[in-house]
Amino acid sequence: MRVSIDGRNIQIVEPERRGSEQEPPLLFIHGAGCDASVWEAQAGFFAGRRPAYRLDLPGHGGSGPEGEERISAYASWTRLAASRLFADRPFVLAGHSMGGAVVLEIAVDPPDTLEGIVLLATGAKLAVTRAIFQMLREDPEAFYQTIGAAAFSPAASSDLRERFVRAVRKCPLKVVLGDFKACDGFDIRDRLDRIRVPTLVLCGAEDQLTPARYSAHLRAGIVSSRLVTVPEAGHMVMTEQPAAVNQAVEHFLAEL
Repeated sequence: MRVSIDGRNIQIVEPERRGSEQEPPLLFIHGAGCDASVWEAQAGFFAGRRPAYRLDLPGHGGSGPEGEERISAYASWTRLAASRLFADRPFVLAGHSMGGAVVLEIAVDPPDTLEGIVLLATGAKLAVTRAIFQMLREDPEAFYQTIGAAAFSPAASSDLRERFVRAVRKCPLKVVLGDFKACDGFDIRDRLDRIRVPTLVLCGAEDQLTPARYSAHLRAGIVSSRLVTVPEAGHMVMTEQPAAVNQAVEHFLAEL
């Protein structure tokens, strides 16, 4: 569905309803240069189990036209979308990479109905190498090739990598650049202890972009958190090892 929020059209992919869903609902937030399609394996798994919504952040997928350059700005849009979707219902936020930073920003000062958060392949600080910005400005093709290689474990298939790169190519370069600026400026390390909602931290054991130590830092800094490390997975852990990720998230939700 497309909703108008503060004069901007925002796309939220709704769950397939079967009448057997249990509460709480989920809202998935994608990472830099991506869109809601990265969560297809999760949407399929949770169909009939939990209402699983997927947000296209501004400038991505079906939401347009402009992106943001600050995580706090994306967090504001996500808050508005969640309030529109869930009103006074308890819900859970799940975010990957930049989307995880958005979720962290919200969890520091959470809405009363935020029941838990899931953080996938993210960190409390997301510094971006200067080479990424140079490639985006001067040689986008090099960026696509680099990110396609770095985002996966060596075991990932070429088809999986190619589908990911095709999805990133759809995002306007200006929006991708803004996303990486937002990531580069993000640092919530001094506020982690303010997060009190139950938290699941998930990471790929072979993540080159947000290494496992980032997730270990989140686990150490967030009081009510647990860490699950997924073997044979890189940064795109939810597409590389969807069964392991889905089971970990379902187990976490069942205990809320």
